Amino acid sequence: MTTTPRPAGPGRPVRIAVTADLHYGARHADGAAATRSLAEDLYRDPPDVFVIAGDVGAGDEFSHCLDLFADLPCVKALVPGNHDIWVRSDDARGDSLEVYHRHLPAEAAARGFHYLDHGPVVIPDAGLGVVGSINWYDYSWGVDALRQYTPEWMDRLRTKRFTRGRHNDANFVRWRFDDAGFARAAVEALDDHIQEAVRNGARHVLLVTHHPTFRGLMPPRPPEPDLDSLMWDAFGGNAELEEVLSRYAGRIPLAFCGHTHVAREAAHGLTLGYNVGGDYGFKRLLRVDWPTGAVQAVEYRATGAHVS
Repeated sequence: MTTTPRPAGPGRPVRIAVTADLHYGARHADGAAATRSLAEDLYRDPPDVFVIAGDVGAGDEFSHCLDLFADLPCVKALVPGNHDIWVRSDDARGDSLEVYHRHLPAEAAARGFHYLDHGPVVIPDAGLGVVGSINWYDYSWGVDALRQYTPEWMDRLRTKRFTRGRHNDANFVRWRFDDAGFARAAVEALDDHIQEAVRNGARHVLLVTHHPTFRGLMPPRPPEPDLDSLMWDAFGGNAELEEVLSRYAGRIPLAFCGHTHVAREAAHGLTLGYNVGGDYGFKRLLRVDWPTGAVQAVEYRATGAHVS
């Protein structure tokens, strides 16, 4: 895939690489080999900015994955994914909120990564900011359809119960928030960080989230939606972030996300969005040229890499 949207304005050229859903660890041997191949490619041809859009690795694998990129000679940044904040009841790191606000930022900083959930990256001479968030779901993308589909809709959302079992966030995300409360807090922080980037010289902002930034970056819905597809819509993202995109129309030309493991390209107003689309067994990297906006996707498997 190579696409070239309209030029985004003046500024020195910046080469950006974005990946997501590395899910590093021994459970996914082929995927781990693909991640190492991706890292080797980045060392051979380093970008100016490298960003990971969440689901780096659960537990200790978060740090082990970042070790692969620790010496990469460029600006490095990330947002965490939902897997990255999974904890068990006796987790020495604390609950999911402690992991999100304290443990992961410390591990990222130790390997030279900027934690975007705590603030933006700004490249003043390019007039460019990179702002990001784990983002979260508040059911707003699916609740109306679910309400019409089943009388159990409220209990289904509360328990995260699909037809084939529960969403693992119900088992491993432990904090004081409800989903809507955390989604709102994440979007409010993101809005603040966009304003901070602009104050610090960013004429344009690239947005990176883990959960899809807007609905068009979700997998296509089947012609006749079933319960599970409606549930995945509900647990996909939130309408408040879409409102932020509309509010900053023209300021955010590009948005990137992961989470669904399905590559997608779509527009929301003036923002062109990309879902990276890597999966457990293979990984994808988007190489972005700024300010032209040209995007090239490279796919990595245990056996090698090719342009997709």
